Amino acid sequence: MRILLLPFSFIYRIAVGFRNFLYNADIIRSKMLEPKVISVGNIAAGGTGKTPLVELIAEYLLNKKKHIAVVVKGYKREYDDIKVVEFGFTNEKHQLNTENLGDEALLLLENLSWAETGLGLLIVGDDKLKSAKFASSKFKPEIIIIDDGFQHRKLFRDLDIVIVNSDSDKYMIPAGNLREPMKNHKRADILVINNKFEKDVIVKNWKNKPKIVCSYIFEEYLNINGEKLDTSSGNKATVFSGIAEPNSFKVLLESSGVEIKDFIVFPDHHNFTVKDLNTISRSFNNSGSDHLITTQKDFVRLKNSELVLSAKSDNVYKNLLYNYPLYYAKIKMQINQNAELLYKEVDNLLRTE
Repeated sequence: MRILLLPFSFIYRIAVGFRNFLYNADIIRSKMLEPKVISVGNIAAGGTGKTPLVELIAEYLLNKKKHIAVVVKGYKREYDDIKVVEFGFTNEKHQLNTENLGDEALLLLENLSWAETGLGLLIVGDDKLKSAKFASSKFKPEIIIIDDGFQHRKLFRDLDIVIVNSDSDKYMIPAGNLREPMKNHKRADILVINNKFEKDVIVKNWKNKPKIVCSYIFEEYLNINGEKLDTSSGNKATVFSGIAEPNSFKVLLESSGVEIKDFIVFPDHHNFTVKDLNTISRSFNNSGSDHLITTQKDFVRLKNSELVLSAKSDNVYKNLLYNYPLYYAKIKMQINQNAELLYKEVDNLLRTE
């Protein structure tokens, strides 16, 4: 099948190359904004760890009491207007949901909920340039962080970070998952290599490029009430996920001692249907599992759906969340090598405001 798609990948490669040529030759110029702009992007489509790295940088700046704005697309949400939410906002009246923000935006809000209100803003919009300009003119942040901005060359960035996996593909879309040739990592200021949950990965020799090596660390399993998973009575699980690289999640579970009885995979950013949840619950009931496990992104998408938040009575969504032993894996990104390189570059931006 891949061979049949290679001609289309070649055409796509030419189109991407021509577009990059126009920017590199200054025939088309990127828009420069008043705040400093940090872009965190990738070359491969999905699953490289952009959002966890955005969270890491945002956390660093928020701890320094800096006024920041994080711009995300809000992939697969149902509305195309710009949404603005403060980090630290309490969603007591359920104004925020998957349908109007998207799962990655809600994930960032949840993980940065400790932030002091007024310091950080989340800007969700389909057009990153429009969203960044809106944030710049209306809120005047010190730094804007763009999630998934490497290919968005309409917007000038003061620090361009590209993140890749240690085992990145070599074919472009649609035969592979590359958005542009891997050699284009040279355009970035910093290269981040994400080893995810793998140990002792041999990192490719990326020449003439400052590089950082990071990985994920597992913290705990939590349920809808924030309670930790007690594995003393058994650790057999039915697992489901709708992320770009489910195999890395499987590696995490197995390394933490989970015996996977069934592993159900959905597309990335999948909106769960009643049929899906019936499949999941049926698998759990028939597999002899002790509990259900999913990713935090899937859990956030599920619990913040309007089908849960607006439900007047119990339904299949609320039933799975509240009446089944459903837990999500809480993970965090850590930098294993050259953390000082990243934070030095970020601090340099603060000094040149």
